[in-house]
Amino acid sequence: MTNPLIILILRYLREQNNSCSLIDLVALCDLDFISLIPRNVDPQIVIFQKNFFVMNALYQIQHDIQAEGGSLTILPLEICLIPNRAGAKESLTTRDTDLARYYLDWSNLNNITVEEVETLFASFWQRYRTVDKIDAALTTLGVDKNMSWFEIRQAYQKKIIISHPDKGGCADDFIETRAAYEVLKFSYHRN
Repeated sequence: MTNPLIILILRYLREQNNSCSLIDLVALCDLDFISLIPRNVDPQIVIFQKNFFVMNALYQIQHDIQAEGGSLTILPLEICLIPNRAGAKESLTTRDTDLARYYLDWSNLNNITVEEVETLFASFWQRYRTVDKIDAALTTLGVDKNMSWFEIRQAYQKKIIISHPDKGGCADDFIETRAAYEVLKFSYHRN
């Protein structure tokens, strides 16, 4: 099925000089949802379906843009179209592939209960809050997200020795360093 929002969203993305958010795109398509979503649907399902229509359009656009050598970043707060990068082919992460597979399957639009929607929303917010923790953990260890797990472990080991109370360090710094390491360990091993 072709998503009727593709043309509107693609035009909007091409006119943008910077990124937009999923909320921006849902607001952009608000009038179109009247004809796409039945009136007698639970409000939680309506929110899910609005999100589904926009995400479906984005992943269809992303597929087409990649074939043209461009790129479309799809994150809740950062959706950004980067047209025709010279010879660049960007591979999707597992997360992107899994989300694309989900949102491109039209059966997921209507075959969902209110309880499933609430579980999805709770999961989204839990992952969203984790991103904040990851950024703080990277800062605590003095590393960036592009570093390998080996490099992060090395940074952790250096910092934990310096902050260890038995070596003259501060107990609070030691605990903060250890907590940052655990957040990153969970994040890296989960991915």
